[in-house]
Amino acid sequence: MKKLSVFMTVAMLGALILAGCATGGGAKPADLVGKQANAFATAIKGEDIDGAMKLFSENFKHYEWSNKAGAKEFLANAKDMGYLKKLESDVSKMKVTVEGQTAKAYPIALTGSFGQVTVELSFAKEGANWMIVGLDASGI
Repeated sequence: MKKLSVFMTVAMLGALILAGCATGGGAKPADLVGKQANAFATAIKGEDIDGAMKLFSENFKHYEWSNKAGAKEFLANAKDMGYLKKLESDVSKMKVTVEGQTAKAYPIALTGSFGQVTVELSFAKEGANWMIVGLDASGI
């Protein structure tokens, strides 16, 4: 009986540890934001506009594109004009800063037929996810 009790305790602890790992319970906000920024760079490099847009909040705002739909239109036009072909992304120097429920990832260097652009992504925590709410590009 004692062996069964010890086995059940170990099994329950193992299940709890696995559940914690599966939900990312121990992940730091900066790591989660960095993962999202990397996913954005990978999607753009792969010309996956829909994949990139999954990272954008419905609350996305931009001084030129206005909102999420405008950002999608801009990225789709860039793809159609061939600007995303052979695009290279470099996040090796990227730093993530988190302040409460907001964060920034900068610099993300994108190089392509258009030259080089440095991107800063702004994030907000929405539920359990960090979503892109702003984007600033310099060097265009």
